[in-house]
Amino acid sequence: MIRRDLLLFAAGLPFQVTEGEHLRMTGQALGWTILRDRAPRPDAPETGMVLIRVQRPVPPASRPGHLAAMLQAFRPFHFPNLPAEEMVRLGGLPGTAIETRGMGIGSRQTVMVRAVCLYGRDRSFLLIASAPEAEWPALRPDVLRVMEGFRPG
Repeated sequence: MIRRDLLLFAAGLPFQVTEGEHLRMTGQALGWTILRDRAPRPDAPETGMVLIRVQRPVPPASRPGHLAAMLQAFRPFHFPNLPAEEMVRLGGLPGTAIETRGMGIGSRQTVMVRAVCLYGRDRSFLLIASAPEAEWPALRPDVLRVMEGFRPG
């Protein structure tokens, strides 16, 4: 069996990511790599997912507040208040993370979101995970495993 993280790297993406117990890669669209819940309810207006996007590098002076600004402009969700960014390190890269409650714009459903921006010299990486608030406690450990398994190429 071919491991999914190796397959993603071989597909020409500048990163590796391992699927989770609940999250599997479903494709790419508009520059985003998409992992979705393996067993969503057919009638669910929101489902668990992780989105990953490669972006231009963010200069060190522009990093404070960068992730919050990205989330405020992220159209699928509305965030009334964002907590302070926390410092993280994933895949050998420094970054910032925010975990907060928001609202799905299309569904009007409350969701939990964990967003991470990793800052590399040649590019940055934006990882955004979300799930309906009621499903977040069950999906959060898997979301964290997927994010912690992220490796830049």
